[in-house]
Amino acid sequence: MKKDRIAERLQETIVVPDIVQQRADLVLAQIRKESIAEREGGKQMRYAGRRMWAAVAAAVLVLGLGTVACAVYLHWSRGMEEWFDATPEQKEYLEETRITVPMNDSVTQEGVTVTAQQRIVDARFVYLSFRIDGYRVEDGIEPCFEYVDTTVNGEPVNIMGGHFFDNLHRDADGNITYTDGTTAKETADGSIIGKYVGEDGSMEYLMTLMTADGRSLIGQPLHIEFRNLGIVSKAAYTPDIEAAWTFDFTLEASEQVRSIELSQPVGDSGATITKVEISPISLYAEFDFPMQTVPIEGIDQNGNTIQSTTFAEVPGLVGVRLKDGTRLTGIMQGGSDGYDGDDQDTYIVSRGIDRIIDPAEVDALLFMKEGAETNEEYYNMPEEKLYIVTF
Repeated sequence: MKKDRIAERLQETIVVPDIVQQRADLVLAQIRKESIAEREGGKQMRYAGRRMWAAVAAAVLVLGLGTVACAVYLHWSRGMEEWFDATPEQKEYLEETRITVPMNDSVTQEGVTVTAQQRIVDARFVYLSFRIDGYRVEDGIEPCFEYVDTTVNGEPVNIMGGHFFDNLHRDADGNITYTDGTTAKETADGSIIGKYVGEDGSMEYLMTLMTADGRSLIGQPLHIEFRNLGIVSKAAYTPDIEAAWTFDFTLEASEQVRSIELSQPVGDSGATITKVEISPISLYAEFDFPMQTVPIEGIDQNGNTIQSTTFAEVPGLVGVRLKDGTRLTGIMQGGSDGYDGDDQDTYIVSRGIDRIIDPAEVDALLFMKEGAETNEEYYNMPEEKLYIVTF
């Protein structure tokens, strides 16, 4: 977060509550009363004004500590800010609900310090940010850990994504820039050049986790081990430092979620949505959709026509509609789609989203009726190409 944004944030959030102001007024009145008494008693008042305002400042600080702490509670990492593109109000909401909390565990090996600095957690998804100091790469050179092992209670957990933050940003017009607003540079072959090293010389590693069976990770002990550090080019890893950075912590977070039971058809797709769970950072839905096969035709390596089958799927979940009519499409991140184990009648979709939403403001889920013709259309799909399931 830039210094001017920090100043703006403090100006927005450090507001003296009425009760604090009232107590400060009482303090002022008492000090004035004491000052008059001292003057009438012939005592010198050289420091009266200074003492008065120091006392008021102390009273406001003590009584308004909750407000001040809220304003500076959590410094979001560069990568988390870009990932969720959150407003100050949305950040404050996640902080107040304890869905995001700061972390400050560090491990130093071979001159490189890895620090767990922030996590965002709900019942099904975990987003983690790690700061790396003591290791740098040139612009366009991508750093990489050779191995990242993660377990919960000793059992492997799915790593949906893990990468070093490249400081790239896609603006509202679809243009790629750096997070400071400058135009992203390209190589001779048109590849975008990432900037992995921040202004302070550090880098950031982002991870997304979820469990394979959908069980909650909240309250569970998480073990993460990063092994060996180097660079990657054209999918080939080049080692540089051999070491291991290990972390163990419990995933504490709020289990706040909006749960809705319903029975609504998803257009004419044959699927009926029966349950929805909405958290500020993810969507979960269950469907009555008995498994059915669909014939497909293809061509083998010899050019011969071959027949095969696949399974029918529920229309793709692409976003939500808010109560004010705003449609948010193209917000879905990684997750899982498919049948619930041996239950071939219940189809489940569990996905993270790339922004923060207020579950109470969602009044419909949006499903893809027709495919988007352009990337821009996918992020702003017209109503006629959507199945809209209202609550």
